[in-house]
Amino acid sequence: MLILSGDASWRRGEARRLCAGLPALWIGEDAPQGMTCLSAAQARGMLGQETDHVVFDAGRGCHAEALAAAAGAMRAGSWLVLLVPPWEAWPSLPDDDSLRWNDAPQAIATPHFVAHFKQCCQTQPGIAVWRQGEAVALPSLPPLAPWMPPDGMPTAQQRQILHEILHQQEQVAVVTGVRGRGKSTLAGMLAARMPGRCRVTGPNRLAAAVLCRTTGDDIPFSAPDALLAQCREQPPEDEWLLIDEAAAIPAPLLMALTAYFPRILMTTTVQGYEGTGRGFILKVCADLPSCRQYTLEKPVRWGDADPLEAWLNALLLFEEPLLKARDETTACSLLSLTPAMWQTRPGIMQDFYTLLTSAHYRTTPLDLRRLMDAGGNTLHAALEQETLIGALWLVDEGGLPSSLAQAVWAGTRRPKGNLVAQSLAAHGGQSVAAQLRSRRVSRIAVFPDRRRRGIARRLLACALREAGAAGMDYVSVSFGYTPALWRFWHACGFRLVRFGTAREASSGCYTAMAMVPLSEAGQLLCERLTLRLRRDAGFIAAQTATALPVEGICDQTLNQDDRDELNGFAFAARPLESAQYALRRYLSVYPGAPRVLHDVAEQGLYASGLAARYGLPGRKALLAYCRQVLGGLLRTGGQPTKK
Repeated sequence: MLILSGDASWRRGEARRLCAGLPALWIGEDAPQGMTCLSAAQARGMLGQETDHVVFDAGRGCHAEALAAAAGAMRAGSWLVLLVPPWEAWPSLPDDDSLRWNDAPQAIATPHFVAHFKQCCQTQPGIAVWRQGEAVALPSLPPLAPWMPPDGMPTAQQRQILHEILHQQEQVAVVTGVRGRGKSTLAGMLAARMPGRCRVTGPNRLAAAVLCRTTGDDIPFSAPDALLAQCREQPPEDEWLLIDEAAAIPAPLLMALTAYFPRILMTTTVQGYEGTGRGFILKVCADLPSCRQYTLEKPVRWGDADPLEAWLNALLLFEEPLLKARDETTACSLLSLTPAMWQTRPGIMQDFYTLLTSAHYRTTPLDLRRLMDAGGNTLHAALEQETLIGALWLVDEGGLPSSLAQAVWAGTRRPKGNLVAQSLAAHGGQSVAAQLRSRRVSRIAVFPDRRRRGIARRLLACALREAGAAGMDYVSVSFGYTPALWRFWHACGFRLVRFGTAREASSGCYTAMAMVPLSEAGQLLCERLTLRLRRDAGFIAAQTATALPVEGICDQTLNQDDRDELNGFAFAARPLESAQYALRRYLSVYPGAPRVLHDVAEQGLYASGLAARYGLPGRKALLAYCRQVLGGLLRTGGQPTKK
């Protein structure tokens, strides 16, 4: 690996000269003429592909997920040429990538990530840094184990796993491993042994390219959602379903597909830059009724102790946490962490991140970048002596100007960030939620052997005290609803204030939001949201087939909140989903309203043939027509006019 550090003209010129005549891929903007180019966003899709030399332009910003995906796709013997700003000035320069993960209108400097980057370059072998104005000096590589490229035959470990999969009793086999271990190749070898008896799916066709290439490209591939639709229409006759990079597919879709195939092989990369973490095993494999897990450990695409892989693991903290349970517990202490500790106490900060990665389903290097340098983070850790056993990460939200908060409520603005605060304004109907200052629980995790001992509750209690002292109005959390998870949040003092009607793609659960009010204004907001949820509970329960943990109120009268929703839908841009329960109450008071309002309130905008029934070209026209019809009624004092 070679790092070119200097001004834009110098580093681009040297990279172009070094790669002249070589099969190199340029990742970034403004590639030299004649070079294949991908944007950083496109490079994230390199999962499952292979490439030769790569030039990665991080001069204006380092897209960590793209860097990891590109490096993981490189063949043995290739060079990664990384372009970065001038070495000494870099910590103070704005990083354009921060616009993706920091809630600010301008790019910010990222000194903690840069310091960590430099430290990894100093401690990992085989990394050459060429600074503008200095002579290049290539480091000597440590002795490496002999390595031969794959010859198409299974390795000893692949052969053993193939044998066990073919003879196992369990319906589902899951093969995991980090990049370059031959998981997709193993799946292709299985398919090649069973021609005409397998189907393949994956997050996209490119992700399954290695699998299909191993079988000779004659195995049928279907996107997961299309395959599920086909199965529901006509159950398949195939014996095996091969799911490549399964963790990149929504969990509910995976679970639904398992009902249609007697034998299933899932392969997935268990490493952070695909956003999986060990959470795939925790959240998906644990729910499968019949599953056996295998792990590929030995690299296939490159040799053992590969310098680039070691550097990438160190930079993006891909290694598993080294926490080990103690034979005896000791007193647990709580510690508030600050961004400066990335440089003064890097070990505890790295343990903090890796614990969160191991526990959460979708943690990526973007979260690492945010944790290192973004503003508005509050971090609490639980320690046994010097061993980190619990982690809590909160993010500041709210504080929006009244005009902007009102625009969020009206459906005309969606500024970056403020997940819960904006949702409570946009979907909960309370614009003040975005004006008040709050903190949202982003992640919480406790080391497995220390769970159910009150550590998470202690962390949250500490965070609530600190938030109140800092003048916050409330602390919130958004989570995929399960009764067990809600019991935890309820026991920690949270009150349920919103329940979504669409399932999360990652967890397959309905989104729930809860809060702890800390001020008088926060208490008033909580009461309004709680009342709204109780009045809507019957509608939500029927729509989601879920028993809500609130005492519903059967009230079909119109209150001010309903009137605000109806006006927001008719005269602003509030979505039907936010106004539909108020609309149902309105229609119970005025049942003679035009039929189109009844149909949309009961069936939604996506009902088949509904737009055509009213002579409209599509959903958007139907929505506009409903706004117009309701607006006309409200302008006449709410009384329905004759059709």
